[in-house]
Amino acid sequence: MDPGELFGEGWCVTLAPGSVLEVLERMGVVGASDVPGGLDLATERLVNGTEEGVLLLGREVVEGLAMVVELEGTTGWVGVDPVVMSALSSGGGTVVSVCEDPDGLTVHVARDGLVLGWLDAVSGRCFGDGFGDVARDLAVVGFAEEEDGPLFGPAAEAGGAGRALLAVRALTGAGLDTEDFSGPWTGGVSTAAS
Repeated sequence: MDPGELFGEGWCVTLAPGSVLEVLERMGVVGASDVPGGLDLATERLVNGTEEGVLLLGREVVEGLAMVVELEGTTGWVGVDPVVMSALSSGGGTVVSVCEDPDGLTVHVARDGLVLGWLDAVSGRCFGDGFGDVARDLAVVGFAEEEDGPLFGPAAEAGGAGRALLAVRALTGAGLDTEDFSGPWTGGVSTAAS
């Protein structure tokens, strides 16, 4: 599965511990509700470009882990905002935000209230002073533990989107597939990145 094929070139998917409502609230959504046709609505908002804030759409992907999708990165991705990532991970656990835009495909990681760094999914290189524990977790699926080490195993065989999904699975336990992005959504508008 390649999220870029579903969403095009600009998107961010955040996975965080907690209920969907808790995660959306920490991401700046007030009054989240059911959003029928959520991805279609997000696309309409993006095309029209006249709406305030950013529409965030969430759902539970595994028990205790919420996924939030955003397609409107014109004011910055809410899911990679350091304050938001810190808040999402402050109760313990790991937060992972995967973003694709014209600048690349990246995987951002926070754990226990601290933003640790990010992974360039195209090259497989990790960046950030606190990435040591994360690098060990990622080594299980073929990412190098040392900064300039070679990829191996599944990470070496995968393309950028595949590497991003391998990182998500290694860090959260969630193996995302196409079905995770279809069906009902809960969401609302956030002004956290405005």
